[in-house]
Amino acid sequence: MRIKTNYLVLFAVMILFVQSCGIQTEEVKEEEERRVLVELKTVEELTLENQIELTGVVQPWEEAFIGAANPARIEKIYVDVGDMVNKGQKIVQMDRTHLYQAKVQMQNLKDDLERLEILLKEGAVTQQNYDQLKTQYEVAKSNYENLSVNTEILSTLTGVVTGRFYSDGEVFSMSPTPAGKPGIVSVKQINPVKVFTGISERNLSVVKAGQTAKVYTDIYQNKKFEGEIFRIHPTIDRASGTFQAEIMIDNSDYVLKPGMFTRVKLNLGETTGIIVPATSVMKQVGSNERFVFIVEDDVAVRRTVKLGRKLDDNLEILSGLNQGDKLVITGQHNLTHQDKVQIVN
Repeated sequence: MRIKTNYLVLFAVMILFVQSCGIQTEEVKEEEERRVLVELKTVEELTLENQIELTGVVQPWEEAFIGAANPARIEKIYVDVGDMVNKGQKIVQMDRTHLYQAKVQMQNLKDDLERLEILLKEGAVTQQNYDQLKTQYEVAKSNYENLSVNTEILSTLTGVVTGRFYSDGEVFSMSPTPAGKPGIVSVKQINPVKVFTGISERNLSVVKAGQTAKVYTDIYQNKKFEGEIFRIHPTIDRASGTFQAEIMIDNSDYVLKPGMFTRVKLNLGETTGIIVPATSVMKQVGSNERFVFIVEDDVAVRRTVKLGRKLDDNLEILSGLNQGDKLVITGQHNLTHQDKVQIVN
């Protein structure tokens, strides 16, 4: 009877062992089934053409708000918006009443000074009398010359009239125009023009005055404009992390207009960098975070990356990946951090 009981116990133990092995086998199978199939690519540093693409805005080479030095009535404005003017061209005639008065006063003092000079030679007046009158004459002459300059207003630039803020007969009050500066008319020199563009501070050491630039516009899609960097601003905008550069462009055909949006390409030589397929980079929902997956010991590891330029179907990685990393390029959308993977390539 005892022997029969022992057989029953042994039989029960064997059944439990077999069941346990079956459960463990199923768990191993489930673990193997949970492995995500992925394809990898080894990250490499490549030599790249360091060409950057920027945006910019066309600005006039120079701009002037032209008016009189003092408030006065405007007699005649000879130009209107859109007119081309030359430097030194008369564009406004101010009221000449004060000019005529100053001229008469100056002429009277000049006549008196000439008579006094004769009397001085004859000893009929003192040198002091002569010097006092001479001073009065020089002041009157200076006043007349000043009124002359500010009565006939000449253009200080060769360019196009872009604003007319008064009409004939009105009084120039020296109040600011809509642009914030006082003037009767505004003139912009638009040949050449300059393009303002912001460049990332990481390129500060390689951007130099004299470098050539290619400029494109949406309006003239088949036309390329050649320019040259002529000024680099010495400060960096902390909000955007960029510094300003100015590009000079010949505009002898006057097709580029101030305010026009442009795209700028600068070739800064060669550099090394990490390039990955754009499809391998994912975006965190609800944020601007970009991330990829790499594989370490058959385990997926999530890495946050900082992007650089877009090069065709690839992206430049500025940080977050190192040479030699095993990057997941297929199957990444099925992964979460620390998932086990099965490599298929």
